[in-house]
Amino acid sequence: MNDFQHAIATVIAELTPQPWDYTDGTGATLTVIPAGMRADAGCAEVYVRVTASHTEAAWVGITTADMPALLDALEAGTAWTHDTILHDSLTLAFNEDGAITLTVTEFDWTTASRDDSTATVHLPAGQRLPLASALARATDHARGWEDAPEGDA
Repeated sequence: MNDFQHAIATVIAELTPQPWDYTDGTGATLTVIPAGMRADAGCAEVYVRVTASHTEAAWVGITTADMPALLDALEAGTAWTHDTILHDSLTLAFNEDGAITLTVTEFDWTTASRDDSTATVHLPAGQRLPLASALARATDHARGWEDAPEGDA
């Protein structure tokens, strides 16, 4: 591979969002990935998707402006709920032993119902820091896709 091809491959790798996955004992999988799309400052998203089965999955986009509150809640071990403008939601809860329950609800505009698009994943306390790290990395990557605020050219 010549230097140019290596440089292009490196740039593409740096721009390609890398997902973080965790699968619990029931087979439910949590995936964290930055959207990797142009956005205004504070509006780029990190997608949080929970796939509970082949037929049960939901995802929500958390903006970079809202992500610090989620990271603070994870660090403090406090419950947190976030509803998006599209009526999707993410709920973070902690059990007495420090285990995490993360529920994602995706609003279904075709039926105007939230009932059919809810998925939950359970993470042991030991996955709290890896989850926080994955969310922080995804947030940093998403911020890289944001346009600079006015006056910061």
